[in-house]
Amino acid sequence: MQPNFETEARLISSRNLTPNVAAVAASLDNNSSHLEVIYYLLDIPTPNDEDFRELTFGEIIAAFPSIRTAASRFERQNDLQSSDAKSVVFKRA
Repeated sequence: MQPNFETEARLISSRNLTPNVAAVAASLDNNSSHLEVIYYLLDIPTPNDEDFRELTFGEIIAAFPSIRTAASRFERQNDLQSSDAKSVVFKRA
């Protein structure tokens, strides 16, 4: 049985955070098997932010072998739109 994407993305991203991370969004398009991971930051990315984003990215791909294409990036916290809310798997209180 394949794990639930949202649950796995939430667990994985919550282990890979720095104090600079305001939110993490992750989405998987089941039709195209495309993964997208976005780390929303409070300030400029640090090397630790980059490391943890890539860990999240890699761990999600490992959990879902059906993924064929993937992308990850940083965005500013202010760029988080309400339309992105459905894919947010972590949000700092």
